[in-house]
Amino acid sequence: MTKTSYSDELQVAIEAARRAGAYLCESRNDVDIARTKSGAKDYATHQDQESERIILQEIEKRFPSDVVLAEESRPTHHDAERLWIVDPLDGTRNYANGLTHFAVSIAFCHAGLVEAAAVYVPCDGEMFHAIRRHGAHLNGAPLQMQTPSKSLEASLVATGFSYDQGADLHPHIEVFEQVMNVATDVLRFGSAATDICYVAAGRFGAYYESGLKPWDVAAAALIVQEAGGIVSDLSGAPLDLFAKRGTTFRLNALAAKNAGIHSRLVELVGRPQTAEPTRPSYPTSPIDNT
Repeated sequence: MTKTSYSDELQVAIEAARRAGAYLCESRNDVDIARTKSGAKDYATHQDQESERIILQEIEKRFPSDVVLAEESRPTHHDAERLWIVDPLDGTRNYANGLTHFAVSIAFCHAGLVEAAAVYVPCDGEMFHAIRRHGAHLNGAPLQMQTPSKSLEASLVATGFSYDQGADLHPHIEVFEQVMNVATDVLRFGSAATDICYVAAGRFGAYYESGLKPWDVAAAALIVQEAGGIVSDLSGAPLDLFAKRGTTFRLNALAAKNAGIHSRLVELVGRPQTAEPTRPSYPTSPIDNT
């Protein structure tokens, strides 16, 4: 790996993700629900918690003064110059039901920008990683978009739904139908970090979802950008990684492999938000496309 300004942070992210991923694969046949969060369908397993412990141990061993925003144990800490954003198990419901589509996601931010990122899909042995302005890689090989000029009509699109039910789910279904009428197909696999990395690999033309958290998106978004893709919110504006509704993180993300697919999807899925999100104290957006 070529030495850059954030090589040490990236190496820690990769090592921590590999250790956590190995543990998750070894523990797949002994899944135990530890607690529920927003509702019965939103839960964490003991494996989520142990995976996070493994990751925090690796970070704190090398960078003991850094702040960590982690889904399971530290879900609110984000106002820091040096910040790690950790999802120890993205795709918990898949994991708990014996499916292999899940990932470990780790991002490092400095002064509000994601500078280094690793997303590990352990059951497939795929390590996606990137450093800002130094490109994205998959298992060490440079990652660039395949068939970057492909249209939305010729592309697979991935999405996800929040835990909304009943009437609150209807807008998501309406948007799904609009995209389905244009794209080759729309898929819902259940791991935002994995699916966004698949955009970076050129497997999906795009990914969109509302109601996400910073740890779902932070690492994978940088990987898409460094692979030559575009990341924004659903309206096409720069993605505010720490957007909130009230006191709860709730962001809307769109990742696309090229400008044509991105602009077409903004037309289909972009819509005014019901509340103005509060902003973090950082002077610039944590995810930009510069």
